Amino acid sequence: MSDDLQLDHEVVARIVRRATELAGPVSIDDAHTRISRAALIAAADEVGLPVAAVLRSIAVEQLGVVPKARLSDRLLGAGVVSVDDEIEGTSDDVLHRIDSWLVDGHHRRRDRLRSGRGEWSKRSGLVGVTVRRMRAATGEGRLGTYQLIAATVEEIGTGSTAVRVTVDRQSDRAVAVAGGAIVAVGGAGGIVAAAASGPAVLLVAPIVVLGSIGVALTGRRRARRTESEVQRLLEAVADHQHPTRLRTEVTQRVIGRRSGSPGPQRGSVASVDGSVVS
Repeated sequence: MSDDLQLDHEVVARIVRRATELAGPVSIDDAHTRISRAALIAAADEVGLPVAAVLRSIAVEQLGVVPKARLSDRLLGAGVVSVDDEIEGTSDDVLHRIDSWLVDGHHRRRDRLRSGRGEWSKRSGLVGVTVRRMRAATGEGRLGTYQLIAATVEEIGTGSTAVRVTVDRQSDRAVAVAGGAIVAVGGAGGIVAAAASGPAVLLVAPIVVLGSIGVALTGRRRARRTESEVQRLLEAVADHQHPTRLRTEVTQRVIGRRSGSPGPQRGSVASVDGSVVS
């Protein structure tokens, strides 16, 4: 076979995939199986793969392993919601913008923000509950209720950064499971009680089934809503939008948006309770 044979992208991908399958498990020292980043980029460029795509793929690989889906995810929605994106800017810049949104926009407590990773936990106590409720009243801050949110960033090398945000909603699912258990136990009790009345059991059993289906649908719907909210946050970060602080939101809604009410005069300050201080 001629060494000058030209292969297109699809053929190269098939050859590499087939060669990997044919090779099977190989027992070779790590030193002989590793390849440098520069060599990989050069090899990809040699076979005609876009270097930008290879750089992004390398960066995404550095973000870590995506949590594996579990069987229960089909019933109650993903236990860990994970969203990947590419955002223009350095890794530090992007991570700090995400932090700004989660702390000021979703009222989360910052636990870690260094080495390309951030972690934010749910604020506890009366203040945390109160502020989350106030945020919810404005239609914002929907990521404030989850126990743990993490973000990992890795610079691609093209002026942008690969981002992965994960939301742990295990406790959210536990509530759904508890609700399903209550429905099941209550329904089972109803079936036992209704069994003595003969045909009445035929009316109770479908209610138990429908209740369980409702719990499952709610869990999956909440998982999808969480994913949409993370995507919304990343879009705001990519567009360099800034979160509105809660005090400003309340002021705007209580004072500035009252129909027919005059706004504060020049040189005066509007307080949260609606009064105007000169």
